Amino acid sequence: MNIDGRRDFLKAFGLGASAASLGRVMSARSLRGQEWERSERTIAMAAPANSGKMVRTVIGIDPKNIVDEYRARELEKLSDAELYREVASVVSRPPRRGLTSFTLHAPLEVMARYGLLRLVDPRERELARLQMAASGCVYGARVNFLPAPATVKAFPDLTTATTEFSRTFKHGDPNGLEALVVQIAGQFGISSLVNVLTPLALPTLTGASHSHIGLWLLLRHGEPADGEDAVLLRAAARALAAEPQAQMRSFGGMEIDGSKPLRQSPKQIEATILSKLANPPKGKLNGQSIRALVEAGEATGNADTLFGEFIRHDLTSAQIDAAFRAVLRACAHCMLQDDLSQAKFGWTHCLTLPQSACGLWTLNTNRKLALAAALVWITAYRSVLSQRALDFSWKPPRPNDVDISEALHTSPEVAAARVWFAPDAELPGIRCALATQAAIRNDIHLVKYTRACLDLGSYDSAQCRLFLAAAAHLSALWIRECPRATIHENLLAGRTTP
Repeated sequence: MNIDGRRDFLKAFGLGASAASLGRVMSARSLRGQEWERSERTIAMAAPANSGKMVRTVIGIDPKNIVDEYRARELEKLSDAELYREVASVVSRPPRRGLTSFTLHAPLEVMARYGLLRLVDPRERELARLQMAASGCVYGARVNFLPAPATVKAFPDLTTATTEFSRTFKHGDPNGLEALVVQIAGQFGISSLVNVLTPLALPTLTGASHSHIGLWLLLRHGEPADGEDAVLLRAAARALAAEPQAQMRSFGGMEIDGSKPLRQSPKQIEATILSKLANPPKGKLNGQSIRALVEAGEATGNADTLFGEFIRHDLTSAQIDAAFRAVLRACAHCMLQDDLSQAKFGWTHCLTLPQSACGLWTLNTNRKLALAAALVWITAYRSVLSQRALDFSWKPPRPNDVDISEALHTSPEVAAARVWFAPDAELPGIRCALATQAAIRNDIHLVKYTRACLDLGSYDSAQCRLFLAAAAHLSALWIRECPRATIHENLLAGRTTP
């Protein structure tokens, strides 16, 4: 896709202008070369205490003293882009062994938090930035990470690079694939890397099926073609290559080429998909991971039974868009109508997995793969985690006349209803409130979900309030569990390492 086409695509998510401006600022510093090789000891010794030179870095901070060190090191004087780069240079390094939720999400977290910062209430910006810095200093202090990948010789062209990438993946070589991700992005640009990596990332069961989320977040930031930020995908590349056969089995092993046009209008497609997702046959979960959930969903056969014939057709762009709109609306309704105990983990992933695929599909040469993966995910969540049928004509009861802050601090139901019935003039303030409440709290799932809902309000503008209401529902849960007054003392909560 050319630059103009990519801007048009991003504008569908309300991101055209911001992506360009973020790209310009963020290309000032590179995460490549010596930047990777910095260790906390090197940074800590870079400017002796008596030198009078201020070292503005998160590396070397004792996690127990985050707040004091943030201020002592004058990290508030770093721009948002500089702070992002500082933290990204640390969390981009994969751990030597194993992944916790924290180390898996850390690269995604820094991208997602940075994307919310421009919407945060100025009065809460320090706390929002402090959350980003906290992840960086915990990661730097407690994760035993790998060194930089080996340097790969430049390729004569992208076709040769793609062939080598496919060979390395099939041979299950994590070191080699990691090095190729960095080389391809640096030599051919972010869009080229996305095209090469997306067909492997979408159907994988490794890395909690999160590889494509990193690709989408990277794409949102990466307007320039320099590919410097691809280092944030190092861990994802290693996870893909560690188990190349661990992929979805639905739709004939995701072999989904079609040759027969589908004679359904976009509106008919939306209605059909929603009706099939309302209450599919149920399966049984045998494990707590996303992989276990997807495997349990596939074991029901529901994806093939409900959508096999549909996905085998040659779908137009308008039909794919309609299908994604239906899937993502169903995801948001899960948060608002289904089992509340699944809200913070289950229903957040139910939406962020297909939302990222939706963001990527236009750049993918096999345009149906992203939709097919999204249908597998949503079918698994509806088949395995759902406790009730969804009513897609559902609306919350109209709330009393309270402002958005009071609604968010009352209950998930009141918060969602307040947003659902908000007049247009209030929507910018609501977006600011939701971005702020997510950005000042620890939970990466809250951050990812809020950002996805804000994006989807632009992508599917007819359902803007549905997505904002879902984000408000989740935000109110976290406000109740983690009140503003307790945030500073709980900055390490959830940031655990092996």
